[in-house]
Amino acid sequence: MPKHVFKALGLAPVVMVQLSCSYLTGEQGILTGEDGFFRDRQGDYLQAPVEPDMRVPDNLDSFTLDQLYVVPEEMIANAEINAGEVPRPKPIDTNRPEGVLIRRFSGENWIVVAASPGQIWPRVRDYWTQQGTELDYENPVDGLMETVWLNSPEEPGQRDKFRLRIEPGVHVGSSEIAVVQVRRPLAALDAEPLIWPNLSESEDREFAMLQEISQYLAVRTDIYSSSSSSLLAGSLETDSKATLVESIETGPMLELRISENRAWGQVAQAIGDAGITITDRDRDALLFQVEFSDFAEEENGRGFFSRVFNRGDEDIEILNRYQVSLLKGSDLIRVTAMPLGENSLAGLETDLLRAILSNL
Repeated sequence: MPKHVFKALGLAPVVMVQLSCSYLTGEQGILTGEDGFFRDRQGDYLQAPVEPDMRVPDNLDSFTLDQLYVVPEEMIANAEINAGEVPRPKPIDTNRPEGVLIRRFSGENWIVVAASPGQIWPRVRDYWTQQGTELDYENPVDGLMETVWLNSPEEPGQRDKFRLRIEPGVHVGSSEIAVVQVRRPLAALDAEPLIWPNLSESEDREFAMLQEISQYLAVRTDIYSSSSSSLLAGSLETDSKATLVESIETGPMLELRISENRAWGQVAQAIGDAGITITDRDRDALLFQVEFSDFAEEENGRGFFSRVFNRGDEDIEILNRYQVSLLKGSDLIRVTAMPLGENSLAGLETDLLRAILSNL
């Protein structure tokens, strides 16, 4: 048999395999082709039509079909979209508080939630929807919601308006919700533009609103679901209310973006919760004097110093005294630490500030 016949017979199986693969997996293949059983569907959403909103008869309640992730029109017009830029996730903070809590310090009230602002925003907006309360203004980037004027339950002739702010909490992955309330007579609602005060005109009414919102969030089992969160409100997570900064020039410091009264109260509480002894304090000078040692105990309860400095069965007690100072800046409070006395060890300032941060 001629050689060219043998070559043709040898190429025949290769050609058959290629034809079979093309028949099965090519553009027109029965498996992965455009009409195949296992076609590539990753780009189908690009051709998805935009359908009109579902219409509900006027005699039926439609609040459950409202948009939960509304983007205000003015934000769409001014938006700057950078394709492919997705914020990096924050590291998990194991010291953040669990659940939903209401905190009170020096006339300030707020809710602490162990979830990010991006997760909290749609749930809070859902709360207003279920209450049948319309929003007069909302801005997820700034974390602001303002209600329309509402009937006052205490005085029929008065109207209440609430401004709610969602901000990052002290700990990474947590949020804080603050409410400011104002009250006006019905006849004077449009008399002059509203200027929001720093504190509510009725603390009782503010606290009642915080209780309602916190109770609603406490029963939401989906509040910690990262799959349903607001990317616009998620941009708030780039800023934190408490940051530990370490610099060669200035040394370590804790930056708190909260009010002076709240900073003083929370730092004092954090020092106590960390098991650090406060030997003296000066509220006017914003100073604490503390005793601190950051050496982990061994399994038998004896720390580093008790292993090194001991006289038989009697350990020598080493006291490290530090001064913790709160320094007022233009928009934040800086917390620093410095050793006091010759017997106090330098170099534990970062550990001391980290202990305060973990217990804020």
